[in-house]
Amino acid sequence: MKHFRITLMSIAMMALLFSSCSKEESGVDENPSQKATLSFGATLNDMLNRRAQTKQHFSDLPECSDAAPATVMVVLSSGGTEMDPITLNVLSDDLDDDGTMEYYTDYSDDLELTPGTYELEEFIVYDASNNIIWIAPIDDDNSGEFDGYVADALPITINLGAGVKKYVDVEVLCYDQRMVNQYGYLFFDFEGKEIIDFCIFGNFCTPNGRHYVASYSVDVWNYVDGQPTEQLYNDVTAEVVLDENGDYMAEPVCLQLPDGEGDDEYYFEITILESDEYSTTERVVRAGTITDTEVRSFFDGDDNLDYYHFFYGGCNQPDNPPVFPDPQDEAKNYKACLKDLNDSGAIAFSYVRLEGNTLYTSVLAYNMEPGEMHPQHIHGFTEGSEAAEMAASCPDISDDAIANGGNNNGFIEIGEGASDYGPVQLALNTSGSNFPMASSSGMYFYEHTFTLSNADLEKVTPLDKKVVVLHGMDADLDGPGNADDDDYEATLPVACGAYMMQ
Repeated sequence: MKHFRITLMSIAMMALLFSSCSKEESGVDENPSQKATLSFGATLNDMLNRRAQTKQHFSDLPECSDAAPATVMVVLSSGGTEMDPITLNVLSDDLDDDGTMEYYTDYSDDLELTPGTYELEEFIVYDASNNIIWIAPIDDDNSGEFDGYVADALPITINLGAGVKKYVDVEVLCYDQRMVNQYGYLFFDFEGKEIIDFCIFGNFCTPNGRHYVASYSVDVWNYVDGQPTEQLYNDVTAEVVLDENGDYMAEPVCLQLPDGEGDDEYYFEITILESDEYSTTERVVRAGTITDTEVRSFFDGDDNLDYYHFFYGGCNQPDNPPVFPDPQDEAKNYKACLKDLNDSGAIAFSYVRLEGNTLYTSVLAYNMEPGEMHPQHIHGFTEGSEAAEMAASCPDISDDAIANGGNNNGFIEIGEGASDYGPVQLALNTSGSNFPMASSSGMYFYEHTFTLSNADLEKVTPLDKKVVVLHGMDADLDGPGNADDDDYEATLPVACGAYMMQ
């Protein structure tokens, strides 16, 4: 990891600051003839956040800007005694001759320290107008206050020996109010990790179907190799309050999830809580994983964000969309994350819930051909077929090769992919031969409940050996080199994904 470097030269404190502390109490060698210098490097991470923080100086996480750092304010402590804040001027240079501007603080007599043990309590970077532009998060034992976003949150223990020049890396944060699509400013290099927003809203319903605004808490972990790892949020609560009209209301809970290169996955648990309007038993009512691609599916244009809406109790209403199942649900829940085929650019998610012979299905699709109807099916292999034991899979362009039975026209056509995904087992239609129609922006949300015959149930199950395929895009199937215009090819596969149990 490259570091934006802030060098704090010669940190100094007057001896009287420690006059009331013994060496044992302060950990400081009071021999005034021995001095040490201390330096700090800083790694910048862009953040997206609107939540209030518990630390006073962290109550307003600074918004990322292209302003250059002008000063740094640090607060040190020793033996539990916090020292006065120290402000340092910032200089700049291409220290490594690699074309990357680095920043460091100017020499200051105020920063000459007696050797000993110190704690770095606060680290804040300002621009020339005295606006905070970066800040180091503090680990105050409350998970979710952004200490999980850095490798070493404050306070940082610093052991200073006599005559040394010690470097201490400090990670600092800022935020962008939307998708963090501007990063990599002239004055820093940092890990390519942006932060994406995900919001949740809930309804609680009594057995007779009366709806209330739900009170609930959310816990979130990173999810790696099939296991939850470090916790990002702990008991983030949706507060139900009375508005100015005397009605109960709650804001959606919005969480900021770190998104690195490649596929990221997060594990969520949502716990229902009692409120002044209703009584219930507190328990985890939604639990499961969500990918960074799914999170982005809730982005509505450049500036807006839809929320995941769950309905708990007697609402008789499916979640919109059904991202997380109820861990006590006796039904079987499956999810498929669909990737594009034929360079369509399509992205989609399919959720199914099987309860007896009832199959609840939903598909959320993006980048589809606007204004066109899109066939979609569950594919797989059934008993009695040659490939009865084989799990269905998604095809690739090798299926188009003549050697593999294709026509080598540059597209995976429906028949060419059949050896991978198998025949149609269930058409995810709206009615009859109708399928969902994409909007002018190329998006559609499909929901349908099927009551399956025993024969159809045998075709569809086991769902974790089936795939879902979406079809339909403009294409010239005659291959490269001909002058025909593209036509809408309703059967051409455009996205495919395998179902996995949630």
